[in-house]
Amino acid sequence: MAKICKSCGKEYTGDFCEHCGYGNPNLKVKSTEKYKKTTTPVRFMTPEQKEAYYAELKAKELERRRNGKKKKRDPKQIRLLIIVIIAVAVLVFGTLFGSGVIGFSEDSTDVVIKYFDAINERDFDDYVSCFPKEMKADYKDDLEQTGYTKDEYMEAFNADFAEEYGDDFTLEYEIVDIDTITEYSFDGYEEAYGVTPDISDANIVSVDVTFSGSLGSDTYRMDCYVGKVGRHWKMFNMEYNAGVITTDMEIEDPDQYSSGEDDEDSSEDSSEENTADSTDSTDE
Repeated sequence: MAKICKSCGKEYTGDFCEHCGYGNPNLKVKSTEKYKKTTTPVRFMTPEQKEAYYAELKAKELERRRNGKKKKRDPKQIRLLIIVIIAVAVLVFGTLFGSGVIGFSEDSTDVVIKYFDAINERDFDDYVSCFPKEMKADYKDDLEQTGYTKDEYMEAFNADFAEEYGDDFTLEYEIVDIDTITEYSFDGYEEAYGVTPDISDANIVSVDVTFSGSLGSDTYRMDCYVGKVGRHWKMFNMEYNAGVITTDMEIEDPDQYSSGEDDEDSSEDSSEENTADSTDSTDE
């Protein structure tokens, strides 16, 4: 009598299905054999078992390589590897960018603009960032020792300007010249800080600066000595430029460095002197 196989659904007449083998006691199923193997954790294996276990793993790995099959990786390990690679790349990029090896190029006037803007805005952080790290550290130490806030420190820094031109003083500036410096010495800097900055380029940036406030205004020419340290230009010194001195020890074109009020005062003084001269001539 024919029977219906519970596995494949076909008819068979013997003790087991001759089509799929269902019911055959001598049939070995691969999946069943797999789970019949020992699953003893490695940490509980004897030395002999461990040796045999690792030898079997190596043999399987060699077999995979011969057949051109790649070893399967744990997705968690792959994600961890990607995170590590990204972290290392960010660290290297940040180091190179910060040291100036890579990044956007700056112009020597950028630090000068930032310097005067920081004074105008009373911004301590922007102000100290204009200087090389040793000078910057000096300013920060000074801030800590005074006990001032950053705003109070900049107020004290600008006190002379405020007294001369008023608490509401502002400044305007115009860059008028840029000269390259080929010979310079950092003996004074090394004496003060114990190091010599690594300068690749050095310039003198001449700036006409006008201070204006409720108490008056003046215009000065300032020479800013800047040097390129890595990728960044830094301010090293600034001097008042009195202009060209003639053989008579007078400033050539002195009007360039005086305000309109000074011009008016000069005109009034000149008029008074002329009037006095005329009076003296009449009396004679």
